[in-house]
Amino acid sequence: MRRMLIVAGLIWVGVWGVLAQPTENELADWAVRHWGAVGGGAAAAVAGWFTPDGAVAFFGTPWDGFYYSGDVLSAWESFFGGVVVGGHNLVGHVRVWPAGLLVHGRMELMIRGGTLVVDSVLRFSAEGRVVAADLIVAQGLGAPAPIADGQITSGEYPRSVRDEASGVELSWRNGLTVLFAALRSPGTGWISAGFDPVNRMQGANYILGAVLEGGLVVEDHFGTGPVSHRRDSRDDILWAGGNDACCPAIIEFVIPLDSGDPEDKPLVPGQTYAVLLAYHRSAKGFTVTHTARGSVQMTLEK
Repeated sequence: MRRMLIVAGLIWVGVWGVLAQPTENELADWAVRHWGAVGGGAAAAVAGWFTPDGAVAFFGTPWDGFYYSGDVLSAWESFFGGVVVGGHNLVGHVRVWPAGLLVHGRMELMIRGGTLVVDSVLRFSAEGRVVAADLIVAQGLGAPAPIADGQITSGEYPRSVRDEASGVELSWRNGLTVLFAALRSPGTGWISAGFDPVNRMQGANYILGAVLEGGLVVEDHFGTGPVSHRRDSRDDILWAGGNDACCPAIIEFVIPLDSGDPEDKPLVPGQTYAVLLAYHRSAKGFTVTHTARGSVQMTLEK
């Protein structure tokens, strides 16, 4: 009898764990309410959404950087001290990753004399509190921000490494919830990056991009074997840009550090990862074998 009760208890805990997982609608609702507090311009109301050990990172503002735990309130006070916000509008649709407790949205903040367009990416606890947040202001506050527009500008990415074997250059910057990355190719064909492989190509989270006449094509792939990959069953690229009009090809993209997708690789701030790089000198199709390939090491900021 005692054993049956223990088993029943374990089953109930398992069922409760499933039931307690927030739904997509709940996550979206929490995010919209949090952004409403941001639009209200009150630091205490915004900081009140964070867990006691929560953190926020700002990009494209004079207060660039990571702010942890007790610094969250002071960070938002600095932001609202320099940017007087008097309302907001959501732009486009809200994107939710239930398995990763992650939500992304773009909004216009109404400020004196105009608007600021910002991207906000939030990671929630199961109870609806913000564990980590990235706020990205594309322009207007006088600080360089990583913008996926197909151009790599001074100060946009603090870290960069060139793979000598392939000639591909990887530049990156990370927040608390997302990775901003750029690939510069020696050619005009496709470019790819495979993050954190297990055995050659196997297990890597691949991003492939090519600039066509009609614009950028970018795909999310998964390394299925030592020398094979296929398109991921779910596209977890937040946004991307690219060009090859004036120079060898460049693509820029933003992906979650941890989407919760089993075909992605969780990336942790402060850790170092291998990244496989490859390109083709002219072919735009992703099925054409690379011209050259190699690998580099990428260390994320903490």
